[in-house]
Amino acid sequence: MTIAISERTRYILRTMSDINTGGAAAELFVSGRVCLFGEHTDWAADFGLHAGHCVVIGTDQGLRATARPCDDLVIQTLVPDADGRPTGRSRQVTCTWDGESLKAAAKDDLEFFRHCAGTAYQMLDRHGVTGGVELHIGEMDLPLGKGVSSSAAVCILVARAFNAVYRLGLFPHELMEAAYLGERLTGSQCGRMDQACIYGKTPVLLTFQKSADIRIEPVFPGGDIEMFIVDLAGRKDTVRILEDLNAALPRSRALQQALGADNERVVRQAYQAIERGQAETLGLLMTEAQAIFDEKVAPHCPGELASPLLHELLGFDALASHVFGGKGVGSQGDGTAQFVARSPDDRDAAIGRIAERFPTMQCFPLTIPAAPRQAAGVPE
Repeated sequence: MTIAISERTRYILRTMSDINTGGAAAELFVSGRVCLFGEHTDWAADFGLHAGHCVVIGTDQGLRATARPCDDLVIQTLVPDADGRPTGRSRQVTCTWDGESLKAAAKDDLEFFRHCAGTAYQMLDRHGVTGGVELHIGEMDLPLGKGVSSSAAVCILVARAFNAVYRLGLFPHELMEAAYLGERLTGSQCGRMDQACIYGKTPVLLTFQKSADIRIEPVFPGGDIEMFIVDLAGRKDTVRILEDLNAALPRSRALQQALGADNERVVRQAYQAIERGQAETLGLLMTEAQAIFDEKVAPHCPGELASPLLHELLGFDALASHVFGGKGVGSQGDGTAQFVARSPDDRDAAIGRIAERFPTMQCFPLTIPAAPRQAAGVPE
């Protein structure tokens, strides 16, 4: 019997498979994540004041690795520089495969490895995995600590490594849960948005509510939307941002409005714009969302969210004729910016302008790919 797979199904699954060779080894790739709209609404929903809504998509950049079963947890990875960019050097860290050792390693000062150890502990504790993995990360073009979910990508990579080499057969939401709990074990106050990087280049709408499972729905773009992200080559303290905003939310009506009703309105419009392939509308909504963030969110963490580099770039006049709009990424701060370009040629021109004016910044193309016509609900 031949089973036909629809173009809609192919679209959802095409970025979610791992190459498994009989359980002995697996070739893996996990992208970063760009939050197009709805930053901070994942954790804010836990306060029970308003549902959280966000739209995210995977980056073209990510982590590529090979995983094999091993008696211990062994991570070999490339070493980033002070700006979170690869240096060409590598290091290897090993942890004994037992719960206490993994939990201790999850609190280690070595940030990259502690995320690996935290997720590995979840695979041991929640899924009864009896052995470790040897994970060799051979390619890493994803900027670290810049708001594109590099830590979540690491955690998802580790969860998928265990899933592949031990043939656990876990569903995506189970891998996301292990990655989320693994990152929380390190002391991070991250929400549940970042683990959506597991869906790769399939854009997804996430809805968060207190004491309820995340609702995850794929978005089927009606046309290609050309974007680019910019590593601002600055500094941000995500931990401080999350601490300050968590403390402020119960008492700030402005913050509640921004992460609640204002965000829901913008996300609903952005969802429609993506489904219709309306790049201009999407860019204008980004500019609007940034204005809301600057007015109602940023004042609650002024030391980190004043974001001088971000605002200098957003106000760079030479970009105006090449982009429809832009905003910050993730928790915001001087980590990463995103823009909707008017065309592929305009994107190239904008990237060139940024390279001339801000030589320390680094740009990465990002395309929201059109879905197959049937998947997007467009009549044949």
